[in-house]
Amino acid sequence: MTIEQKYVFIGHLSQIVLEWAEHICVHDPKYYRGSVSTLYFDTTSLDHYYEKRNSDYLKTKLRLRWYDDVDILDRGVMVRCYLEAKRKHGVSRTKERKEMLFSSGSLRDGLFSDAGIQNAPSRACELDYVPAGILVPILLVQYERHRFVEPRSGSRVAVDTNIRCTQVNPAFIPRLPPVFLDAGVLEVKGPHRELPGSFHAIGAHLTAEAFSKYTMCCEHLMQPLGRRI
Repeated sequence: MTIEQKYVFIGHLSQIVLEWAEHICVHDPKYYRGSVSTLYFDTTSLDHYYEKRNSDYLKTKLRLRWYDDVDILDRGVMVRCYLEAKRKHGVSRTKERKEMLFSSGSLRDGLFSDAGIQNAPSRACELDYVPAGILVPILLVQYERHRFVEPRSGSRVAVDTNIRCTQVNPAFIPRLPPVFLDAGVLEVKGPHRELPGSFHAIGAHLTAEAFSKYTMCCEHLMQPLGRRI
């Protein structure tokens, strides 16, 4: 069984965490470094956001993810994307994904208006997920990801930095982007629930936390600092 653990660190420590991962791990042989773009869907009342914020036992995310830089592609280039349904039942997590194709122009300029993107949640049933209500695209989260393998445990390690929300659906999010999170995430997928021993030297900078990039971006956009709890 693969166990996923997340450890959050303050954004200005990103270089320290990356340098330590470079020191003790080996690069992922296929996908070492790249940018990740993720469009999150939610209900019109943002039920998925409030599931996480209220620490509900059952939490769900539906998202569309791609790895190409659409800003440098011609509009007609087709980009491989992945529709993902991620669910958490207590401590149990499941994730299913389906490949889809969208034009670079739609991903760059039509996230909240393109009919194909708006209809993507209709394919969620193919991921064994039937939404309770209508899902709409809410916001785009982007970040840089470095991927490693921790040799002792064989765990897969990802370090996510420069996490930011760059586009929002103005019909549901009142504040304008961009929003930059002052945090990074060390994600470990492996056979153990503990932080691999090779990371203990920087353990003081890491906090085990069920961190959600979508939730935190919503929090910064919707909850003024003085009202966050």
